[in-house]
Amino acid sequence: MHRHLAALAAMLAAAGSAAHARPVSWPGGLTLIQELEPGSVSGLLHVTPSRHWSLGGRLMHMREAGWSSAGLQATWLAARANLPAAQANLYLSAMAGGAWATAPGAGQTIRPAGFVQAQADWETRRVMLMGLARLTSAERIGTEGMAMARAGFAPFLADYGAIHLWIFGELTHRTEGADRWQPAVVGRLFYRTLLLEAGLTDRGGLILNTQIRF
Repeated sequence: MHRHLAALAAMLAAAGSAAHARPVSWPGGLTLIQELEPGSVSGLLHVTPSRHWSLGGRLMHMREAGWSSAGLQATWLAARANLPAAQANLYLSAMAGGAWATAPGAGQTIRPAGFVQAQADWETRRVMLMGLARLTSAERIGTEGMAMARAGFAPFLADYGAIHLWIFGELTHRTEGADRWQPAVVGRLFYRTLLLEAGLTDRGGLILNTQIRF
């Protein structure tokens, strides 16, 4: 019985490892995350000193707004609930660094910048729900709020260590930009410590995320 519970917990932990999901790895783990969305592209490399938090460097470009930022990001696993057949998590993140405008003729003055973020998920082996809210700001350059919700299912069950597939419906809202509401369909494929996500918004915007844990 304990072996079955341990296997289930391991599968749930692997299932939740996503570019838009669990930003804390196992103690001593190193994680590389890349995220591409219609409004932004970013990369994060972080280390997990303990199972409760991670620390790393992020580089982000706000494509439509025309500015970039770089800084140090910390993430804290604020709460975790291990249920008989499900798991739920709450993560809080913050980044502090500098930003600069990338539009032609804007100059390269670096301004203080960062973001704060809250993220939650709940999942079984068949169903997954998650939500994320982020406020990003750069002094004298721009501020953007973003909220995202996902609901997904696994069309088939696979053993731990095998290839897993999830299909998500996603809705993103941004306070800035021409396309404030962005519904999308996203497919997630992961194998062991490698995860790939690809999707399209209703207007053909590309979503492409990868995550590799070492």
